[in-house]
Amino acid sequence: MKEKIYILTLALGLGSCNNQTKEKAVDKNSIDTSQTVSADKLQQDIYIKDKSQYDQSFIDGLADFNESIKLIDNYIITGTDTTCFPEDLTLNKKTIFTAIKDKNKFLLIVTRTNLTNINYEFQLLNKDNSIIDSKSGKAILSSGFFLAPEGEPDLQTGDSFVSNEYRTENDNFWLIIKVGMDKNYKGKKRAKITFGYKDKSKKTTNVEESPILRLE
Repeated sequence: MKEKIYILTLALGLGSCNNQTKEKAVDKNSIDTSQTVSADKLQQDIYIKDKSQYDQSFIDGLADFNESIKLIDNYIITGTDTTCFPEDLTLNKKTIFTAIKDKNKFLLIVTRTNLTNINYEFQLLNKDNSIIDSKSGKAILSSGFFLAPEGEPDLQTGDSFVSNEYRTENDNFWLIIKVGMDKNYKGKKRAKITFGYKDKSKKTTNVEESPILRLE
């Protein structure tokens, strides 16, 4: 009888160890995933199904939101809320926006490369089509895009369009690109650029904001 009790106790003990081992493995996986947010501080649980779909700076920015976050396919799940990533721009396809103001032409070419990144080319030209200013590079979706999209007024239509912000910054300048759809005008895409130089001596023009840019 004592021998049976001993065997039963041993079996239960081994089962408990196995469960603890599994729990530790789960915990370790959770920690490894969270470390993609920041190497030195783990502020909340973040699950990422496919890290290649999101820029690292976007992931790092999620550390500002003190809640559980999941990035699954083209959705971000925050607590009990699910938000779709913006898809106003077709993946891997160039979209060309233009506008003219005060005899200056604004030209913006953007290509979405994943769920958070766009490649952009921007030119500001004078009436003779000479380039006054130009920028190109990569801009990243704001980490807080899911909180509430912004409404951008459109003076030409008297309405506004809902937009999402893509940002880029270096030692010389910063630039914000807003892209969205005008739902009241058959889903027409709209865009706007704001930019500035950190070193004012490197400015080539006093223009720091575009009018509403429309499809070419």
